[in-house]
Amino acid sequence: MRKPGRQRVTLAAVVALLFVVLCGVSFNFMNSVQNSLWENSVKNMLESTVRGADQLERGYLKELEMLRMLAEDLGGGESSNADRIRSKLEIFLSNTGNFSSLIFEDGTGYVDNGLAVVLTPEELKRLRTLPGESGLLFPYRNRGTERRTFTIFTSVRFSDGRRGYLFKGYNVETLYAEYALSFYNNTGFSYVIASDGNIAMRPVHPGSNKTFSNLFEIIGEGKNDPAIIASFRKSLQNGRSGVAVFDDGKGENVFCYVAMPRMGGWYVVSIVPNAEVMREANAIVRQALFICFLGFSGLLAAFLVYARINGSHRKEIDALAYTDSLTGIRNFVKFRQDGDAMLRAAGARKYAMLSIDMLNFKIFNDVMGYTAGDSLLKAFPEILDRGAGKDALTARMVADHFVALVPYRDKMELREYCASLTLAVEAFLKSRRLDYHLELRVGICCTEDNDSTTSVNALLDRANIALQKIKQQSGEAWNFYEHSMRDRILKDQKLEARMEKALTDEEFLIFVQPKYWLASRGLAGGEILVRWKIGGEGMLSPGEFIPLFERNRFIVRLDRYMLASACRLLRQWLDAEKRVLPLSVNVSRVQFYTSDFVDACIRIKEEYDIPDGLLELEFTENIFFENVARLNLTVDRLKRAGFHCSIDDFGAGYSSLNMLKDLSVDALKLDGGFFRFAKDDERARTVVRHMLNLAGDLRMVTVAEGVETLEQVEFLESAGCDIVQGYVFGRPMPAAEFAELLESGEDSPDIVQSVL
Repeated sequence: MRKPGRQRVTLAAVVALLFVVLCGVSFNFMNSVQNSLWENSVKNMLESTVRGADQLERGYLKELEMLRMLAEDLGGGESSNADRIRSKLEIFLSNTGNFSSLIFEDGTGYVDNGLAVVLTPEELKRLRTLPGESGLLFPYRNRGTERRTFTIFTSVRFSDGRRGYLFKGYNVETLYAEYALSFYNNTGFSYVIASDGNIAMRPVHPGSNKTFSNLFEIIGEGKNDPAIIASFRKSLQNGRSGVAVFDDGKGENVFCYVAMPRMGGWYVVSIVPNAEVMREANAIVRQALFICFLGFSGLLAAFLVYARINGSHRKEIDALAYTDSLTGIRNFVKFRQDGDAMLRAAGARKYAMLSIDMLNFKIFNDVMGYTAGDSLLKAFPEILDRGAGKDALTARMVADHFVALVPYRDKMELREYCASLTLAVEAFLKSRRLDYHLELRVGICCTEDNDSTTSVNALLDRANIALQKIKQQSGEAWNFYEHSMRDRILKDQKLEARMEKALTDEEFLIFVQPKYWLASRGLAGGEILVRWKIGGEGMLSPGEFIPLFERNRFIVRLDRYMLASACRLLRQWLDAEKRVLPLSVNVSRVQFYTSDFVDACIRIKEEYDIPDGLLELEFTENIFFENVARLNLTVDRLKRAGFHCSIDDFGAGYSSLNMLKDLSVDALKLDGGFFRFAKDDERARTVVRHMLNLAGDLRMVTVAEGVETLEQVEFLESAGCDIVQGYVFGRPMPAAEFAELLESGEDSPDIVQSVL
């Protein structure tokens, strides 16, 4: 029989052994927990860094491709054509970055506001050492904005052999704010670096480290193995991605580095203090020490805590990567992932992609304040969800642009949904006592109408086409995508790519439609019209290209080409001592609002030495309606310079008798629709008679255009109209045929009984 003392010793030894075993198991468990948590946390950080790098790289490639397209467009012209270059820069590059410019190899060039610039010696030196034909520059301090600037560039080779470079710059802080990542309550941040470790972009958050300019500065401050540093440096030089841990002298930090090979070998590096990464893990360790005294039951609790913390880490990082910071809803990255999965599982169910824009939201912000604007943006996701159904997806793209993927039964349901959005926005503004009418514009593409693989990107591209169509035509509040829209865009792109060369190659042909005095049937002159003859494709009517040229402002150059062509015809006839009659040229709305419109017209007239009274400029009625005061000043200057001026298409739109009393124009051209009435419509006849009498009393010559029947001619003659222009007397004809008509002296035309 054992003595109590020995039993107690044995029991104490067993207890001690059990305690040691329990502690060993616990410590092994703690180490396993620490390693597992660290690996998962770092993995999530690396995944988030990869997504940020991919987003930054894709944005860079998209902007560079647009710059290359502009370079190709500019290269089709002469480098000496400053007006063309300034126009292109203004159209394609203004308001897209902190600065944009075209610089020739000699250091001269232009910025996007049209001003000429000359590089400093230091800038010229940088120009001559550009790394290749296109790419990006390491951020530097811009002398114009005094801010660090991220710049992309591409070379331009003009048709005359001269070479230059297009630059597009962005404020580094503003640009990086769109891509920056932060971790663990702003204790860790991401940086963009070059392969040599130099910092290209850094966070603006006050908690980030702003004292180092090269990554190896902080690595060299700690007690780090030189061999590991050398290996890390080699990884950056060779474009490899990975994870490393370095001491910066204040503690260990986790470095997650992801290469961006298409951005000149730059990297996104996320730097997070290892203590923050391990903060939760250390809490588990402390709990595990206590668990040693509570037994194996504490191990289960540790596992539960581990699972909970690991899940919270992933949720936190996913929220950073997939959530819009202002509204709290999914961003487009998450929207695309969820939407593609939804479309793949849709089966026979129909979905519609809605691209939603708030019209003039910037003005709303300026008038009502940014606080009101933000409150509307925050409330708008709830408005979208309210009528879309539980299976709909919504996201904020950027600013006031939202997208929604909505299931539907028929298109009427979608129309009703769009109408409800407008009403809900109005109700929200009224509830906040915001006296402002804000309109929505919605482009819609349905899966049943999509002509390619059904995906979020494909549907959204076509919904944006429908949205753009609304903005161009200022029509309905919503619009459905149709195949013809994409065909029209492709055709417009083809015409835009050809228009510069077409002007140089004289593919724009001059046609003239004769005008006749109604009383004598004598030839009164002609109107200059344009046709586009594309080699191998035939003749294009103005309706197929004029609207496009008005949108891209090429119409200004075409208008001046037409005026110069009219002057050239008149000068040829004058020099040959042939019969000469006045020619009229149309003035587009876009050209009218150019600052040098009047000066350009006078310069062209004087260049060809055209006598006064032989040129007439026809202003469309909408110009009169928009800005009568400006037009008055313009007409007065033109008339003093020897031009005649007329109102074109009067009666086609917002005709106003009141504006006639304020304008000293020479002629009033009645739109054909003004007098195309039924034979027994005496009210319409009365309106036209009084209109003609009023114009006569105001000493304006009256011209009826679009006259197509003998009955119209007879009525206009009895009503006192002065001049007739239309198919009933003569169709538009090539300039050479009109010259023959002038030379023949046959002023009495054969009247066609009807062209209908």
